[in-house]
Amino acid sequence: MRKKGQYPLHKLDPLSKLISLFCIAMLAMHWDKPLPLCGLLLLLTVSALSGAGMSWGRLASRMGYIAVFGLPLFVLTTLASPGGGEYLVLGGIRISFEAILYAAAITLRMFCLFISSLIYIETTDPQDFVIMMTTRLKLPYRFVFGISMALTFLPLLEQERRSAAEARKIRYGRKPRGIGERFGVWRENLVAVFAGAIRRVEQTAGSMETKGFGAYRSRTFLREVKVSAGGYALMIISIAAATGLWFLI
Repeated sequence: MRKKGQYPLHKLDPLSKLISLFCIAMLAMHWDKPLPLCGLLLLLTVSALSGAGMSWGRLASRMGYIAVFGLPLFVLTTLASPGGGEYLVLGGIRISFEAILYAAAITLRMFCLFISSLIYIETTDPQDFVIMMTTRLKLPYRFVFGISMALTFLPLLEQERRSAAEARKIRYGRKPRGIGERFGVWRENLVAVFAGAIRRVEQTAGSMETKGFGAYRSRTFLREVKVSAGGYALMIISIAAATGLWFLI
């Protein structure tokens, strides 16, 4: 079994992947039809599995999270969007087929933006992100460090949530039954993650203050992150593909 570092997207620099992420976001926001968004979602799914090394189970669990928000969005958008042409009657409610297609496009757009961001987080080293954004784009390192903290904390909080859920399974000795028990377990997991986040923030703030973070206008780094030939190729392909698809579809 290959390690994560052996997958293609893990070997690329943060800047090239960030430009590709922006191109994907622009296309997702530009398209308002389900078909091209389905194609983009399929491409992102393949990239997550073969390019980022994510397993089917991990990807499915992430898709389940966004589906919790995507399904209500689809229903509300379908009911609220004006439409014409043919109608579908469900329980006395007339729903336009155009409204259904538009709601599907909005929901697929959410999935595309979520998965593309997830791929970037899964394949990007926060330290490389800080170095690249500070040295290449000349962004203030205080601002970049804040973003890198989000990239660092999200996987840690996810691992903490998983550990808390496994501990509660052992404590109960069985799966939760009924809506009340399920909601109670979900609430306890949420409290555990929130408490862990507060604890990590306090520890990080103390460490930053001890090291004098932000005392100087600029900072240096022990190593340099370079853009490889594959990174330049990814940027060129992403910009060219986004430009062409923008005008073609």
